[in-house]
Amino acid sequence: MSETLEIRPGDRLLVSRTDRLGDLILALPFVESLKARYPECRVDVMASLYASPILEHNPRIDGIVRVQNDQLIASRYYRQDLEQKVRRGGYKAVVVLYPERRISRLLYRAGLPNRLGTAGRFHSVYFTHRLLHSRKSNRKHESEYNLDFLTYFKDGETVTRPVVHPTPKEVRNAQRLLGNVGGRRPFIVVHPGSGGSAEQWPIERFLEVCRDLGKSGHQVIVTGSESEREALGRKSAELGIELKSLAGQTDLRTLAALLSLASVVVANSTGPLHLAAAVGTRVVGIYPSKKVMSPVRWGPLGEGHRVIQPSTRNCRCPDGACRCMETITVAMVAQTVQRIYDNAADK
Repeated sequence: MSETLEIRPGDRLLVSRTDRLGDLILALPFVESLKARYPECRVDVMASLYASPILEHNPRIDGIVRVQNDQLIASRYYRQDLEQKVRRGGYKAVVVLYPERRISRLLYRAGLPNRLGTAGRFHSVYFTHRLLHSRKSNRKHESEYNLDFLTYFKDGETVTRPVVHPTPKEVRNAQRLLGNVGGRRPFIVVHPGSGGSAEQWPIERFLEVCRDLGKSGHQVIVTGSESEREALGRKSAELGIELKSLAGQTDLRTLAALLSLASVVVANSTGPLHLAAAVGTRVVGIYPSKKVMSPVRWGPLGEGHRVIQPSTRNCRCPDGACRCMETITVAMVAQTVQRIYDNAADK
């Protein structure tokens, strides 16, 4: 049994999760649970500069410490400045949900009195409290692994679903962008990219889903990053598929607002999939059959979502060369989207 930390009113707490967008979203239940149990304390979150906007306008997050991960690696002066910023924060405790070596060392050097992280790593020596659990076993959801750290805090409310809060202004901006491409509600979002975090379904299959849903009378909007926009345009031209595309036209907050307006979102196992679920939109997630990428650990949180995986079990293809994803057909995905769309319309 872990020793409960002595946290008093007015203490300042920090939660560190400095990796990808989806990882940060899945950390939100822990952050909000911590604030719910200690409403009289300040709870800040340390996050990557890219992903940090999803923390904004959350009533249970008091402050954001933004980290430029490239500078964290490259610049000693940046690390020193960040260390000083953390030290000035006067935090009673920090929970390091993503125990990256440089961040772990920086928090140690900042002299925070209680530093909570996982055991079993070389840099676990930087933590004062070490939680022994193996995420490599992939036996439960990533959000549950994060919630395990509540064992060091007093009992109370436990939040189980992440929520991202688009503002009315951001929703109006998303509506404007939607109108610019001739889109209207109700509509379906297809997000073909993956950010390289998991094996992905081929881009042409996503575009064929757009075509099939369009033939069924659906409005389909394609989203993606600036770097993905050119590939989407080139591939859609090759296939003769006309797209309503907002790829490269949304920042993270505007993307969240756009996804909140959609009826269904289709995506690989990636950050925008979790972002859609966090704004209350049902998703169809396309996941590999590799255990390390399993929806058991990385699936969308909430009700009404659907996950599609290859017919092959326990894929053993080398990373970056998986052919199992190709066993997922366009018809399987389009029919699943249609069922979720119909169920949403019935309510």
